[in-house]
Parts: sequence; C-alpha cells; structure tokens
Amino acid sequence: MNKTLKIAFLGGDRRQHTAAVKLAGGRYGIYSYALDGDGVGEVADRLEDALRGARAVVLPLPVSSDGIELNIRKSSAEKLLLCDLADAVEEGATVIGGKFPSVFRDRLLARGIKCFDYFESEAFQIKNAYTTAEAALFVAMEKLERTVRGSDFAITGYGRIAKQLASLLISLGGRVTVCARKESDLVWAELLGCRTLKISTEDKNSVSPLLWGYDVIFNTVPAWLFDASALDHIDKRTLLIELASTPGGIDVLAAKRLHSNVLWAASLPGKYAPESAGELIADCVRAILESEVRV
Repeated sequence: MNKTLKIAFLGGDRRQHTAAVKLAGGRYGIYSYALDGDGVGEVADRLEDALRGARAVVLPLPVSSDGIELNIRKSSAEKLLLCDLADAVEEGATVIGGKFPSVFRDRLLARGIKCFDYFESEAFQIKNAYTTAEAALFVAMEKLERTVRGSDFAITGYGRIAKQLASLLISLGGRVTVCARKESDLVWAELLGCRTLKISTEDKNSVSPLLWGYDVIFNTVPAWLFDASALDHIDKRTLLIELASTPGGIDVLAAKRLHSNVLWAASLPGKYAPESAGELIADCVRAILESEVRV
C-alpha cells in the first residue's frame, strides 16, 4: 500500500524552498510550483499538475502581499490569483499557509476545505521574532559602519520582535532606549538595562526626544509615529529601520519627499536567514500534517 502523502508547495521565497526540502522524502511526496530557486521533488509546470491528488497545499508567508495574488518571487512564474487558487484546490485537501487574507480563507472554507495558519502559532511567532531581530541587527550593522558597543539605539514598541532586539543590542553593549505606551513594558525594559520613553500614537510630539542623539531607530509600531514634521526635524544621520507591518509607523510619502534616511525592512527572515526561517515553517507544517492530515 502506498503511504506517501502528496504535498503541493506553491510560490514564496527561499523560506518556502527550504521548508519543502526539509519535508521531502519519507512519507511526504513533494510537488512544487513556482518556488523561489530550484524546484523541489516533482516540479510542476502547471498549477493543476501540482494540485492533482495533493492532500495538503502549503503556501508561503505571507500568502499574499496584496490580498489578490499569491506571493510568488520567481520572476518566470505567471501571476496566480487567489480566487483562482481557491477554486483549483481539490476537495478534501488541507491548505496551510502564513497570514491568510480573510477573503481567500473564507472562499476555501465555503468549499469545505480546511485551512491552518501557522503564523497564528505563538511558538512560531516567538521564534520568528528572534530571527527577525537578528536580521534587523545585521541590517543595522551593515549601514552603521561602527560597532554596536557604544552606539545609541531606540526601539519604538515592545512586542515580540522589540523584546528580542533589545536583548541582542544590550548583550552587545549598545545603549538602548525602549519607547512604549504601556507602563509594564517600560518597567520590563528598564529591568533589562534599557532607558525608557513613554510614547503615544495619539501624541506625535511624544517622539520628539528621538529626533537627535540616536544612531539607529527601529520602529515596530504599526501606526504612524514619524510623520512629515518628525522626519523634517530628525537628525539626517539617524537611520530609521521600519520593521512594523502595514501601514507601518513612518509616513512613506514624506520620507521619500524629504529624502529621509529610512530603510524598509520587510520579510527579513526570508532575505537574511531563509534556512533557519524555512526550518521553522517546516516544523509547523509537519506538526499540522501529523495531527490533521491522514494518508
């Protein structure tokens, strides 16, 4: 009896490629379509070939960048609309991905197809936050042209990524200011050895103390803190690194108009640590397959 479970890996960046490689072999038969880099397992030229007989369909993180098309990095691949993909998945299959657009998820669920979002796992988010923080530190060091020790950093927000980033910077001798609205976050940051600043998205002037004296500011708050006025007055030597999800914390149009020193750092794990990030995705996908999908 054939015990192989066919899995279709579709689209994504090098994380998706690594995840497919880690799951290939054993009880999993991998079919790949539009993977970034070389194909894995059986490489399908057409979507329908990849999906035919697939018991599980693994999608990238994020599933889509615009809510309309599947996130495909491979330049030679054709664009794939999520609505077409939702209709093409075979009945009885399970779809696994990261950050499902709600309309796409609803369309699959309406067909009776089970969906699992590995990005909703707290364990995944914590581990992914560390990978993001380490990659953000690497990006900063590339631009700084000086050591972390003795440099001045500010971090706006104190969520998962910010906590990991503050810890890394402190361990390397950086002078770190954590900026948050919750008193409990400020206390935890102070105990770590950080200076603190209370800020509010409702009061744009609360970030005024950050406009001078910092080598790098990492923003993790997904709400505007740095508007045109702040960007116009900030020390042009200060590098702002945007780590927050859309809409972010920096006025994009103002930053471009003012030629501000801003670096948009989206999907860092996929760019700087694809193997580690891909292994994390593979672990989550394997756990879902083992508990939810039967041969």
